Amino acid sequence: MSFASEHPARPQLGRPMTLEEWAAMPEDEPGELVDGRIEEEEEPDLLHALVVSWLVHVLSTWLGREGFVFGSEAKYAVRADRGRKPDVAVYLGSDGSHLPRRGIVRVPPDIVVEVVSPSPRDERRDRIEKMDEYAAFGVRYY
Repeated sequence: MSFASEHPARPQLGRPMTLEEWAAMPEDEPGELVDGRIEEEEEPDLLHALVVSWLVHVLSTWLGREGFVFGSEAKYAVRADRGRKPDVAVYLGSDGSHLPRRGIVRVPPDIVVEVVSPSPRDERRDRIEKMDEYAAFGVRYY
């Protein structure tokens, strides 16, 4: 077996891609799907990671066994040509039986949290673009 078949080439930013191709990418490959193309994500720093970790802990403690809290990197099909990876996703009062074990998630969470990055580009994406997409997807609280 060749090295290339074991390690697929990193997708090129801006290359057309389907939701299924995006979902099949290795989980450590960065990028979200926007209008059918891979778009660069913000680079989280330690403060961002700390806030996400804290939120996952607090929300998990609050929920107990009455739902699920997921951190970054799960892939959600928010539209036919858009896929997002929220920082935190919460399913309230769920046993999780309706959620896929692997692959893309097509079930909207009850709560989605994006930790807003300080750059103007990232702030606009987190505060405006993603809010509209998550609302259309069926997320109740953002």
